Amino acid sequence: MDAPRFAALLRDWRQTSPDAPLYGRLAAAFRGAIESGSLRPAEQLPAERHLAALLGVSRSTVVAAYDDLALGEWVTRRRGSGTHVGAAAPRRAEVLTLRTPAAVAQTADELDFTIAVPLLTERHRAEMLAAAAHSFSESLYYPLGLPDLRALLAERYTQGGLPTTPEQVIVTSGAQQAIALVTATFLQRGDTALLETPTYFGAIDVFRAAGAELVGVPVGAEGVRPDDFHRLLEQHRPRLTFLTPTFQNPTGAVLSAAGRQQVAQSVADLRCPTIEDDTLAELDFGLEPPPRLAAFAPDAPIINVGSLTKLYWAGLRVGWMRVPHEWHSVLVQAKTLADFGGSLPTQHIALSLLQDLPRLKAERRAEVQPARDLLAALLREQLPDWTFRQPQGGQYLWVELPTLRASSFTYYAARYGVRLFPGASMGVGDIPDSFLRLPFTLAPAHLPEAVARLRAAWQDFSSRSGQERLA
Repeated sequence: MDAPRFAALLRDWRQTSPDAPLYGRLAAAFRGAIESGSLRPAEQLPAERHLAALLGVSRSTVVAAYDDLALGEWVTRRRGSGTHVGAAAPRRAEVLTLRTPAAVAQTADELDFTIAVPLLTERHRAEMLAAAAHSFSESLYYPLGLPDLRALLAERYTQGGLPTTPEQVIVTSGAQQAIALVTATFLQRGDTALLETPTYFGAIDVFRAAGAELVGVPVGAEGVRPDDFHRLLEQHRPRLTFLTPTFQNPTGAVLSAAGRQQVAQSVADLRCPTIEDDTLAELDFGLEPPPRLAAFAPDAPIINVGSLTKLYWAGLRVGWMRVPHEWHSVLVQAKTLADFGGSLPTQHIALSLLQDLPRLKAERRAEVQPARDLLAALLREQLPDWTFRQPQGGQYLWVELPTLRASSFTYYAARYGVRLFPGASMGVGDIPDSFLRLPFTLAPAHLPEAVARLRAAWQDFSSRSGQERLA
């Protein structure tokens, strides 16, 4: 069974038809997945025992749900061959089961560890309103972004050791749009893409949607091993590569200057278009990371992607990419075809904020570093058998649990009011189902309660591990 996939597909199954018995809710969740196209005709569903273990319910609950689906001809069941989606079941166009956590309505008492976003204060709101006031003086399209913003970003790249002209900067609606535009430009169905493993779920989803075959290069304590990266580049000749050398998402690893030199040289030698994700690069805790990967090989086909989402506010939706000259025309075309330009108010806000970048970094560090330290201390005290390295930047703890059923544990945690994201969903290829990505962006006042709930859920999970859960 593909546990990460079904953990994502059935993430909120208990909230489906809340007045129904458990088996009815599970059946309703499967009907929704079949109708949406997430499950295809004739696709095999998980074995009853495996699905029961994942969801933390009794096998009889799964059997009853499958029987209910079979009565409506949503599935077919045959002894010896398992349960399959019915060929005549109603459906729409095929859609992916996204790794990206879905935004769902939360109860007032629920604590969410699935998405990492900065907390917005009244001062932030006033600051943005004042900056946006300058945006209403003109009525023009800027498909590539506000000229003054592009010039400022080019200056920032140049100051960071990567000479850049304003023409090389394209402003996007967040970093995710930049990744999607590059992917649409370089990947076709059947192509190979090389990504770190584990890595950012948004990149995994975009590459999968393009129909690419994904190959993973493992991330260790110091990032990817340059020799592994070069070997996989030569072996698979990917059409596109995705790397996060600085405060890697989710491990927090930082690739050394020597490692960056080697990786950049491999990209330059083999001419493989590469996305360097810089979205977390400004979130250091006082230890300045090495220069960007692209700075070690300015002529390499490396496309840098940045954003204000992690540094300031997710709702701003201002990102950008710095493109090498050889790919300038094709990426300008991609952005122009996608839209006629992003929101001018948000770009004026971004321009104002980036003019005071040192202050933004200092304020963000003052918010996040104490939260990191508090979360780490609480986990070490209350869940000492969970292990992790304390990162020097970014916004995540990559936590290893002493189980191969971390995806199943997320369901137990949900019953205690904590939403979790299984780390295996961030893997390219097989990684052990033993990890959780815990952002330390939750309000510090909520962290003691969140960890107390995790401890209670873990005790419940551990006591029932290997046993059938009563419905």
